[in-house]
Amino acid sequence: MKNFESTFNRWLDGSLDEKTRREFEATLDEETLRTAKNWPATRTLLKDATRQISLPHPDFLNEQIRRAIASPGTSEPSPVFLFPLRRLLWAGAACVGISIILSLLFFPVDFHSNSSTMVVFAETSAPGLSASVLQPGDTRGVVIWTDGMPFIPDGKHVQ
Repeated sequence: MKNFESTFNRWLDGSLDEKTRREFEATLDEETLRTAKNWPATRTLLKDATRQISLPHPDFLNEQIRRAIASPGTSEPSPVFLFPLRRLLWAGAACVGISIILSLLFFPVDFHSNSSTMVVFAETSAPGLSASVLQPGDTRGVVIWTDGMPFIPDGKHVQ
């Protein structure tokens, strides 16, 4: 196989003598011959695309590094904290402000309400039994809280 590759490369470069070229072309198929006719243009394009770019100052970066190392009096940079104290304080204040604004928006408070809530506390003669009644001013509902009663007797349900 190595013999074929070297012969093929020499054939593409045009360095085969006439007799060897004719013998080699007889062994190739038509598609390879058709493709090989475009080889000189392809070779020129490849040479142009792969040429090495020359830099005007190839050691510029290395020179800058050497200067930085050799320069006396350079101090180490101070450490930079991701979250310094001042930034954390401002962020905390902003979070508190935003939470107050959002709570007032989602849970509005009526500061000018004229309604009053009535709470009545009653003690009975039975030891340890007490009752509290809560009636908000704007609603028609009543909440009765009993303390010390294990159950509500039959027929005494409040609806």
